[in-house]
Amino acid sequence: MSAERGAATSFSQLVAQVEDGQFNHDAGNAIQDLVAAMSDAAMSKNGRSKGKIAITIGFELEGGVITTTTDFKVTKPRMARAKSVFWATPENHLTRRNPRQQEMELNCPGFCGDGTTREVRRIHEHQIEAFSA
Repeated sequence: MSAERGAATSFSQLVAQVEDGQFNHDAGNAIQDLVAAMSDAAMSKNGRSKGKIAITIGFELEGGVITTTTDFKVTKPRMARAKSVFWATPENHLTRRNPRQQEMELNCPGFCGDGTTREVRRIHEHQIEAFSA
C-alpha cells in the first residue's frame, strides 16, 4: 500500500505542512533566537548555557476531518548576575564595609592632589619611569 500523494508520512513532513508552513518558519526563527541567547549567556557562564524549545501539536477528529493546532514554548537561559558581598550592621542594615576589618587611610603627604586613585596611580607611574631612566 503506497501513501497518497502529498500525504505527510513523517514528522518533518507534517511540521512543514501545518499552518501552510508558517509554524515551521516561526519555530525555526525561535530556534535561531534561542541559539543567539544561549551564546550570549555562555559568555557570562564559563562557556555553558542551556535552553529548550517545546513543541505541541494537538489533533482533533470530528466527522472524519482531523484538525491540528500547534504551539511552541521557548525557554531561554538566564543571564548570570554578579554577586555582591555585604555585612550586617547592628541595626540590621547592609554595608559593604566589614565591621571587623580596620580601615586604612591613604596618606600621601604633599603629592596626592585631589586624593583620587587615578592621581596616585599617575604619580606612581611617573616615579617608576624616573627610577627606570
